[in-house]
Amino acid sequence: MDQKAFSIGHSNIEIPITRQNLFMMQRQFSVKDHISFFPFDVIGAMNPSNNVDKNYRVRTITLNTDAGFTIETDIVEKTFVFRNRSTAKGTTRYMSEKNVKPGDTIVIEKISSYEYNMKLKRGEA
Repeated sequence: MDQKAFSIGHSNIEIPITRQNLFMMQRQFSVKDHISFFPFDVIGAMNPSNNVDKNYRVRTITLNTDAGFTIETDIVEKTFVFRNRSTAKGTTRYMSEKNVKPGDTIVIEKISSYEYNMKLKRGEA
């Protein structure tokens, strides 16, 4: 995979990781506080089969990770977590492989409307 470098000039968000992110939500994290950073049409129903009730076609975004793999995902309405739509096992794999801990921060950089880079910023030890 040709991973795009994080670059100056792209907008990004930072999501602090808490103990609840790691254990209470099955190693996922919520983007609720940053939902306007993403296109509205990547927000899908809790049960994907209910997406037919939406007045738009639910699309996915691509997350290029600093772990060397890409995640194809949409965002679950109500919980606002990434729902894996790829063979990469999504954020659970990412958080395990990067050994994400409370105090770390996930940085997501917008490359285009449907493509993002995701990297880990370590917290204070």
